[in-house]
Amino acid sequence: KQLLFARGGVSRLSGIPAGVHSLALLLMELQPGNDASQIMAADALYQLGRVEEAYRLLLSIGPSSPRASILARLALLQLHRGFLYDTNQLLKKLIHCGDTCCLRPLLAVAQQKDRTLLQAHCHTAAKRILEGTKEESAVREAVAYLSIAIMASGGEADDSLLERARCYALLGQRKTAIFDFSAILKRHPKHVHALCGRGFTYLMLNQQQECTNDILSALQMNTDIVTKDILSLKDKARKLVCDWLHQFCRSNLSDILVTNAVPCHEELLRKAFIIGGALMRTDCRDPRWHLLYVDTLLAKGDVKAAGAHLGQVFGQEPRDAVAQARLGVVEAWQSNYRCAARRLSKLSEKESSSLDFLLSLMPVNQRKLIAQAAAEEASRVSSGGHWDQALTLLNVAVHAVGNQRLQYLRQRAACLSQLGLHEHAIADLDKVIQRHQGTDSSCSDEPRVWAEDLCRRGRSLLICSREGAALEDFTRALELHKDQTVQCVETGLGRLCLAECFLRGALQHYGEQQLNKAWAFIECGLIIDRENPELRRLKAKVKREVTSPCNVN
Repeated sequence: KQLLFARGGVSRLSGIPAGVHSLALLLMELQPGNDASQIMAADALYQLGRVEEAYRLLLSIGPSSPRASILARLALLQLHRGFLYDTNQLLKKLIHCGDTCCLRPLLAVAQQKDRTLLQAHCHTAAKRILEGTKEESAVREAVAYLSIAIMASGGEADDSLLERARCYALLGQRKTAIFDFSAILKRHPKHVHALCGRGFTYLMLNQQQECTNDILSALQMNTDIVTKDILSLKDKARKLVCDWLHQFCRSNLSDILVTNAVPCHEELLRKAFIIGGALMRTDCRDPRWHLLYVDTLLAKGDVKAAGAHLGQVFGQEPRDAVAQARLGVVEAWQSNYRCAARRLSKLSEKESSSLDFLLSLMPVNQRKLIAQAAAEEASRVSSGGHWDQALTLLNVAVHAVGNQRLQYLRQRAACLSQLGLHEHAIADLDKVIQRHQGTDSSCSDEPRVWAEDLCRRGRSLLICSREGAALEDFTRALELHKDQTVQCVETGLGRLCLAECFLRGALQHYGEQQLNKAWAFIECGLIIDRENPELRRLKAKVKREVTSPCNVN
């Protein structure tokens, strides 16, 4: 019990060091050679300001005593006396012992000025080591010095925590590094270097969201520092963090445009402007960063600045399709819709997924006018047989207004059919025909138009070898408007061809004894080709079977 009391006596009785010293002397007399009582006596002498006596007493302790505890006290006393070289040698020995935890009870009773001196000394020593080499053994030694500095500060030495976190990251102890960075950020949420450090550590762990969030928070605090830190990364890491920031910004900008009409309020675009500016500073040669900046300017409605930046980076007549498309958006804002449609159509050849985004950078009324101009231009070029060009223009028209204008879908379906892309044509006509279900059947021309749409889809279905679905479309078209259907067949598949299709369908139903269905196909076939002998014979045969009496045995 006396020994346990002696080990912690100074800390418990720190307010009365003279009493502790007397107690320690008594224990030394009662138990000669007891190291714990001698250490307690030295601690009491230190608190009484009798540093020389404490130092001599510690030196007198035998070599069998716990070396780490004595080395820690000798280092603190030498630092107090101003002997820095001796302090450093003693600290090195303490670190090599691998037991720096013995400093905790000592620091609990150390004078504040000595704790401050120890913190500064150890931090400086660690920095000196790290400036010399980054070998693993040196980094581990620096971690030990920094740990002592942090203990001396009571865990609040942000500079030492920051350096130690970076050391842990170098040693591959990334979760430990994140713990140190987070300790700083818990007290100082806007600490730029800690945010960057933790973000880059998340980068090494391939945690994209956490990395992006930290780097973005840091950028909002100080763009200059963060940009400099990003530039200090190795090429692969720098490229990855820039790509992640770009992805975040693209996604964020798209989300803003979904819920807000352009021009957007500048505060909504603050993150996009910050990230875009930082990315351009990291590598001004990458066109993606410039395009992002231009898109942000367009979302803000600053068309003049967007056009100027495009011209400065890509030239007055950009060769690249994505840059041309942005110039098309600028021209749309300037009411030059025909040129805008042509430029946007260039993009749809290579990167149609970006078309919707660029169209969202325009007000709704401009999109309608763009669609109209694109459809008119498509009609002009298709009359000359340039179906490829017409298709890209019609892509712009359809994307600009969605399914609001069925005529653009019809035009594109016709163009796709001319190019032999019948499956895509069917997909467009599916959307058109679905819209017919909700139309006003009282319109005088609606059955005619509906029948024509069904005939067009039926033709493409036949070419795609989907004969059953095609015959259903033609049957429905004949029910809606017989004359229009016959006219479409004459200018498309031809009467003979479609009649043969109906004959095959009727024969199949007849073979399956589905006489009603067979009869319906025969009737449709004869409307298309009244003189078809095979259909006439099959009709008579079916008629006989339907009218003949049933014999039951």
